[in-house]
Amino acid sequence: MPRLLPFALLLAVAACRQPARTPPSGEFLVLAGDSTFWVHTGAEGIRARGSPLHLARYRGRFYEVYITDDDRSYTDALIIGQQMYRRDLLSDDSALVFEDTTISHIARWYGRSHPSDHPLEEDDDPEAEPHVTAQSELNTIAQHAQYLSYEYKADLTVTGSEEWHIARRGVVDLRDAAAPTVSDIFGTSNGQYILRRGRTLFAEARDSLRASRDSISHEAARAIGDFRFDDASFNIAEVNGEPAVKFYAPGHGARAGGYALPLPPIPVAAPGWWEDARDGLPLSGGATDIAWKHAGYRVIARPTHSDSALLSLVDSTGREWKIAALPALPRRIFWVDSASADSATRRALARAFDEAALYSDDVRAASAHRPPARAPKLRLASAARPRPHAAARRSRSKR
Repeated sequence: MPRLLPFALLLAVAACRQPARTPPSGEFLVLAGDSTFWVHTGAEGIRARGSPLHLARYRGRFYEVYITDDDRSYTDALIIGQQMYRRDLLSDDSALVFEDTTISHIARWYGRSHPSDHPLEEDDDPEAEPHVTAQSELNTIAQHAQYLSYEYKADLTVTGSEEWHIARRGVVDLRDAAAPTVSDIFGTSNGQYILRRGRTLFAEARDSLRASRDSISHEAARAIGDFRFDDASFNIAEVNGEPAVKFYAPGHGARAGGYALPLPPIPVAAPGWWEDARDGLPLSGGATDIAWKHAGYRVIARPTHSDSALLSLVDSTGREWKIAALPALPRRIFWVDSASADSATRRALARAFDEAALYSDDVRAASAHRPPARAPKLRLASAARPRPHAAARRSRSKR
């Protein structure tokens, strides 16, 4: 035994001299809230760069999705809608994919009803207390291949009259700005089943509230009659990594206007395009942690307070490295490797991250940078993307 001691000491010394284990090599983009984080891992350690940028990817190509104000104000009317664009990072071409027709209809109504008033010039301000106030808010919810789910809210106030509010959900096809139906997305047979099931779920929710005898449910039952099932008010969702449809029944009138009643998700058979959407979705994991697996390592997001999260990298042996604190729970990861991103794509991503770093502090949300108040109205024609711009004074008044 004494003869083995020097050899044991040599092993201990050699172990001490071994370099610290490095994280596995990887590169990926993490979508969290209104930001995207670009993570590089490997022999040089871990580097994470965050940017107020909302990215989408379908058919192997990256796009920026951004929202701008559509200011149609008059001297005595504050009328501001929101438009959604998608920009091809490689070509730098932008195209309108969501036009706020609700606000544009209100602007036309006001113009007809008040012919003596006139639209504001770019540097003008409306009255301090305008006779009409109409504003909308557009938020992205999730992206699945070419389909982007969104939430839309609009409010109208006319002095001396009742207020009007609306809330609904929808899906836009990023390829051509179409507003697809469930049958367009999932096929005619599946679409018919989804609509039947959605109407059944709405009827069950309505009947359950009406049958309940507790005071809270009684108040809800009084308002349930102001909700209507709407075939077009839905988002695409996931249930255990598979597609689902979630309907939101819009409310109407003084009690329910501005609200949307969420119904349980309806699982549906995965169509062919779901394979593109599946890449980057989290695995079905533990009760709280959100996990992804790729190329011999895992990425784990652990929820913290206020819906934020801590992002970590775990290798095949279970060793863990902290990456970053995220402002929100991550929704998706885009893997950036030789199979999904060539040198041109990486340069385009770097350029988009650099540009997003210059966005104004007045920006409502990541990728919701605002151009000058009179943004060009694009209808699927390629055009230069409106550059970030400090919000106009009347635009800030809506927040």
